[in-house]
Amino acid sequence: MTGAWILSIRIVDGPVLWGTYLLAAAVFVYLLLRPPTRRWIVTVASALGGGILIALVATFIVQDLLNVFNSPMTLTARLWIVAAGASVALAIVNLWRSRWWRKLIAVFGIALFGVTTTLGISADFGVLKNVGDLLDIQIEQPLDVAALAPHSTNPPGPLAESWVPPAAMPATSIHRSVAIPASDPGFTPRNAVVYLPPAAQLPAAPALPVVVFLSGQPGAPDVADIGSVLDGFAATHEGLAPIVVSVDHLGGSSGNNPLCVDGYQGDAQTYVNVDVPAFIARTFNVVPDRRSWALAGFSNGGECAIASVARFPAVWGSVVDISGELEPDLGSDAETLEEGFGGSQADFDAAKPLVLLARGAADPATAALYADTLAIFADGSDDEPYLTASRTLSAAARDAGMQAHLVVSPGTGHESATIEYGFARAFELLYPRWGLAA
Repeated sequence: MTGAWILSIRIVDGPVLWGTYLLAAAVFVYLLLRPPTRRWIVTVASALGGGILIALVATFIVQDLLNVFNSPMTLTARLWIVAAGASVALAIVNLWRSRWWRKLIAVFGIALFGVTTTLGISADFGVLKNVGDLLDIQIEQPLDVAALAPHSTNPPGPLAESWVPPAAMPATSIHRSVAIPASDPGFTPRNAVVYLPPAAQLPAAPALPVVVFLSGQPGAPDVADIGSVLDGFAATHEGLAPIVVSVDHLGGSSGNNPLCVDGYQGDAQTYVNVDVPAFIARTFNVVPDRRSWALAGFSNGGECAIASVARFPAVWGSVVDISGELEPDLGSDAETLEEGFGGSQADFDAAKPLVLLARGAADPATAALYADTLAIFADGSDDEPYLTASRTLSAAARDAGMQAHLVVSPGTGHESATIEYGFARAFELLYPRWGLAA
């Protein structure tokens, strides 16, 4: 019980985050303040300047030159790294010519500054909400599948017109975990996380739309951001919202990147587009019509979402691609080609969303499904190069015949705020399509 409480501690805001900031600031000031001799002033100035320089050079090499994380870095994140370099350097010089307790505090400070920087960057990014997210440990309780409402058929017409919420309807949504096995034994996904809106928790729940959500990479199944947006929609639509199932398209670890294809690191494509829909259809009370099925994703998951909808339009009637990559990416085209596709340019091209959309539009049967597909692309105004990718993909989806929309979140980057803005705009379009609103 204690472990679960610790894992649930929020790290994007709240007393733990700000307490860590204050403690780190206090330790920094303590390590800085010593009798102001010429030697100490020179030592401190050299340490702070050297730490900042090392941090800047390291950030340039790792992020700007090598692009190790394959993701843009915000100014706030860069400032945290600079602050960490200066603080750790200050702690190191306190290990010499000092009392034992100052040495002890300096060692503690090195660890504290590392933790503080990690929390600061994480809070800026906003996707990792609690300690469990940071450690990649799932904290949601298992879903009691047997307690779910049986499959039912809604009255004719939009559900919003016939729906009368009972007085005993739950006031809030719930988040639970569920294992969704893969047909490929070589692909071992982590448990999915399910968002059940108030209406879905009723013994006689209506059949609801479904959204399958794919995280970024690194990442894990999570419904915090999409759930916070849907809670607002459910509150103003009498408890009605889609069931959301966030699944592990990465295959067991945040460090994996199966490229949303079959064969490389297991059959990720089959898992997302065959195994998951089959499980949802037999487990949850959802509307079977493809128009009520949406695939959504962020960053790496956004690329997987648009590629999947382009390839499997009979399964998915809508796609929400938030800050999605332009194509499968392991860091560079050369690395992706050789490692991900065994050097086959044809296989690499066949996995790219732009190629999939063009080929689908050329096939009459697929083109007919594209014409009844809603494609929503969202990005932050400060999220290059992803914003350019979103513009390119939205234009390609429109050219392929989809009902494409592009929304841009002002002043946000590759972060949680962009995810929430994107879903808020997306559900304004999806609710009428699903019959959950006029």
